[in-house]
Amino acid sequence: MAKLVYGSLAFSTPAETTLAAATPTKASGTTTALVMGDFTMSADNRLRYDGVTTRDFEVEISVSLSKASGGATNAMVHIHKNDVHDPLLTIERTLANTSDIGALGLSVALTLEQNDYVEIWLETTNGDNLTIEKGQMVVSVLG
Repeated sequence: MAKLVYGSLAFSTPAETTLAAATPTKASGTTTALVMGDFTMSADNRLRYDGVTTRDFEVEISVSLSKASGGATNAMVHIHKNDVHDPLLTIERTLANTSDIGALGLSVALTLEQNDYVEIWLETTNGDNLTIEKGQMVVSVLG
């Protein structure tokens, strides 16, 4: 039987991420490693692949977002690999106001080599700050 390769984390302490308009920024907040197999959480909001074989993975994120002030904004959640922004690894929704908590989910397939890592990044069209109230990231090998 093939060895299972996976990693997961959850946001355990929400923190506001300071944003500038149309500028992706790594999501703030304390994260907790959940289950790991050939992955480590080398920093908050980062899952690093420690395996030696280059493999294809499914990266899944689910988050609930809030904002502290202002009117409506378009909120984007990105999966970044090694600090690189790829607009295809993005999901977007409108947060109507400060009482709106928006849920988003995204699943993508990525190839990871040893020491590659994935993170959740945030962006708004107008620079409103966002907070991940609840969130998880799970990475699992395909095939």
